[in-house]
Amino acid sequence: MKPNKIGIGILGTGKRGVYFGGKYFGNHPDCELVGLCDIRMENLLEARELLGDIPITTSLEEFLQFPGLDAVIICSNDHAHTEHTLASIAAGKHVYLEKPMAQTIEDCDRMIEAAAGLGRVFMIGLELRYCSLMEDMKRIISSGEIGEIKIGTVTDNVSVGGDYYYHGPRRRKEYVKSLILEKGTHSLDLANWLINASPVRVYGSGGLDVFGGTAPKEKRCRNCGEAADCNYYVDNQLGLEMDYGNVRMKDDLCVYSEECDTHDNSLVLIDYDNGARISYLECHFTPEYTREFMFIGTKGKITGFYNNEQDFKITVTKRHNGGEHIYYPERRAGSHGGGDTKIVNSFVELIHQGLPAMPGIQGARDSAAIAIAAAESEETGLPVLIPSNKWLSEQTVR
Repeated sequence: MKPNKIGIGILGTGKRGVYFGGKYFGNHPDCELVGLCDIRMENLLEARELLGDIPITTSLEEFLQFPGLDAVIICSNDHAHTEHTLASIAAGKHVYLEKPMAQTIEDCDRMIEAAAGLGRVFMIGLELRYCSLMEDMKRIISSGEIGEIKIGTVTDNVSVGGDYYYHGPRRRKEYVKSLILEKGTHSLDLANWLINASPVRVYGSGGLDVFGGTAPKEKRCRNCGEAADCNYYVDNQLGLEMDYGNVRMKDDLCVYSEECDTHDNSLVLIDYDNGARISYLECHFTPEYTREFMFIGTKGKITGFYNNEQDFKITVTKRHNGGEHIYYPERRAGSHGGGDTKIVNSFVELIHQGLPAMPGIQGARDSAAIAIAAAESEETGLPVLIPSNKWLSEQTVR
């Protein structure tokens, strides 16, 4: 390993692990890839073919003992996040964990408590905080332009639900818990951050209204006699371009399978500890692929529009005077509106500073907690209270 380089290991070498870990950390001038770990040897061999002659292993214990390993980039499946994070923390490594933080609030809190005594950097991959649109919205709101936020709405339009989720394992609750947790934690984290508050009560209502059905769970597009007339037919021999720029091979399980049980649409009401209230809407069969934000404060209203093409737009309307102001945030190189590049740079800089840090940990925990509580509420039909975390309640940075 080269002197003064930060040794990076990627834990979970699926498409996001290879693309994000390999491209952004592997090409960072202050970093060097020193190890790869995955439970599937075929994933490791494919990753090494793309990233270079890097040590590989299917053993987590062996991986954490690789020479020169300073920081672990965890891109494993959601259900493994807790085990992998706690093991990496116990091994004394800096940790960058892809969202969502965990599938239970208790596991989120276990991670926080373990990392609080580590003296290392622990960051959750909520890179949209670092895109130009959200940085500008945060600046405008923090300046007092619209006053104190009282109410708002956040919408996740997910036109690719039929491609990303319902052809593969994410169509099952036992795998992802909910698509709000799998997908929506980005937008929920942004809402928490912009409002600068923590959720205390959640009510969710959702349904499986387009996908799912009576098809056998083993049915696939490749041998379906109705493929020519199905809007969600996929050719599993072709790659699918992901929203962060990578291409993966498509799974082609039938989207109308009896196995599908994750809701394809949800509406969530969230009460915050500062009195603000918002609604969150997530839909996986809408025509467009965008994120939309609207918050009303005591002095005015702000809206924000996000898409992958970076057609970003912010509109600020004053309540009594000042009219309407429109802002067009800058376009930045890199995926997620430049957020991937900036969050990696931030993680690396924090390691260089040599001080313990958990930036954004409150928002990461709170966004996961909202999604987890919403899933419970959708099952019971009752509001769910979100418990506070004692360590976080004593901090001042969200």
